[in-house]
Amino acid sequence: MTAGGREVIRVGAEAVISRLTWNGFKLISKHRVPKPYRMPELDRWVRDRRTLHEAKVLHEAKKRGVRCPAIILIDRGRSEIYMTEIEGKELKKCLGELPANSIRDIASQLGEMIARMHKSGIAHGDLTTSNIILDREGRLYLVDFGLSSFTDEVEDIAVDIHLLDRSLESMHTGLREEFMRYFLKSYSEVAGREFTMNVMRKVKEIRMRGRYVEERRREVRDSYDQ
Repeated sequence: MTAGGREVIRVGAEAVISRLTWNGFKLISKHRVPKPYRMPELDRWVRDRRTLHEAKVLHEAKKRGVRCPAIILIDRGRSEIYMTEIEGKELKKCLGELPANSIRDIASQLGEMIARMHKSGIAHGDLTTSNIILDREGRLYLVDFGLSSFTDEVEDIAVDIHLLDRSLESMHTGLREEFMRYFLKSYSEVAGREFTMNVMRKVKEIRMRGRYVEERRREVRDSYDQ
């Protein structure tokens, strides 16, 4: 692809995310970089499989009405996806600045979108407020499907909601309770009461496991301090 100069906007453990222009369109590229610790043949296979998987999930999510980037091109030789840029702000960076009615609307909007995705058998895998974009019209978009999966496992779906709740707890403690109340109300209206109850039971179980692990870590640290 012949494109304008690239601006690297994020370097992750697996991929480099860049902004560029192509034929007047603003695009985002996600390049899965080679890993020297893997055998070259295996490395190419892993990066190719993960690139194709992410593109497939994005395509299926969009078909189900989930707002997310559109795939423009897949460069399998470079294990790189080119997709439309979603112009807006990370929810993490703007949620605390919004009025109460906007926050309730965003929570309800997100609940509907995630329920639609989950009922389609897709788990995002990294559902935090860093991976939710709010555009100028107040619409939400999901980005970064690198850890996503096609699944019918309740735990995979519950992890999404657990991660969202934890990200709110760490960044927006005062907004968390009301946000999650409106989120789950909207989620339940789309996914159904029984589906939602099953997911939330698993969310509670995940929380309890996390607390148990943290308590055990504290006990170990305390034993060393004595």
